[in-house]
Amino acid sequence: MTNNSKNLIRWAHVGHTPSVQTTLSTQWTIWRLQGHQAKISRCALTPKGPEVTAGRMAPAVAWLLFLQLVQGPTLVMDISIEVAIQNFRTMHIDYPKVNYPEGFQGYCNGLMAYVRGRQQSWYCPKRHYVIHAPWTDIEKSCKYCESFCENYNEYCTLSEDSFPLTICSLETKQPPTSCRYNSTLNNQRLYLLCSQKYDAKPIGIIGLY
Repeated sequence: MTNNSKNLIRWAHVGHTPSVQTTLSTQWTIWRLQGHQAKISRCALTPKGPEVTAGRMAPAVAWLLFLQLVQGPTLVMDISIEVAIQNFRTMHIDYPKVNYPEGFQGYCNGLMAYVRGRQQSWYCPKRHYVIHAPWTDIEKSCKYCESFCENYNEYCTLSEDSFPLTICSLETKQPPTSCRYNSTLNNQRLYLLCSQKYDAKPIGIIGLY
């Protein structure tokens, strides 16, 4: 085992609690230690390893693996779900309904300019649903979600209540460089994607009923 590897192990174990530096250094540290994994295992089983005892070696390796294999994926998953929930609230809920200036030439043209800006994309979605109801009323639909939509790889449900909404549909006869929308007001039940099976929150709208 090289001196650099020993120093890395001591740094990971002695007097360090989880921190930003620890998290950022975990992947790099594991890569550096992989080449010495066999030697580390033998040292951990030896009553007195070379300058590092078994009591110090095993917790250090366990701590590194724990950060990489448990906290890392869980943290990424939690962040992606929170982003999906926030995107639903900002792009699919408009309550109370906003009045866009005349320069936008209609509600949906103003709204879709905002949606495309949030998505940071020049792509013009063919259809977009906007609900004109409070978030607290909508999220109740995902309280108990027993269905799983395989096409979307997410849990899904049909809302018990109907909600007022605007359907923004892309105009078919327009120049390819344009992105103009027609607006249709409606009141319907929603097919929603939910963040998990129970006590979930909406993350998408896949249709109307």
